Amino acid sequence: MPRSGPPPRRVAPVGASSRRYLPASQPPASGAARLGEDPERGMEAFGPRNAEARTWQVIDAVREVAQARGATPAAVSLAWLAARPAVTSVILGARGVEQLAQNLEAAGLALEPEEARRLEEASRPVVPDYPYGPAGIAQRHRRIEGGR
Repeated sequence: MPRSGPPPRRVAPVGASSRRYLPASQPPASGAARLGEDPERGMEAFGPRNAEARTWQVIDAVREVAQARGATPAAVSLAWLAARPAVTSVILGARGVEQLAQNLEAAGLALEPEEARRLEEASRPVVPDYPYGPAGIAQRHRRIEGGR
């Protein structure tokens, strides 16, 4: 009997983590965006992220690795994502043949451990301040209904 609904998700083994990634072919991960350029050129959803210094640290790290390897930032991003332990596949999108060729460079690109470490450090998630920040403060004195 065929199964309906979305395919089952693969779960990382205990002790590993998984993350969702935005397409690496989209600014800013592809290197197409540049600091000081207009982030509103059709990419309004990226506006808040473009204002964060951390975003530009990630872009700089990707560009440095790409330049050292003679590869495109998109290829480095895709190769790094594909090598992540909890990532089972990387979906790329290309607007044209040239961009597709740049993305496909990732298939033959194996990053050195030092390069992967550099990208991991630059993109390490920022841990939110919950339960200590504003969201947590609002929860401290809420009335809990029900129970005994």
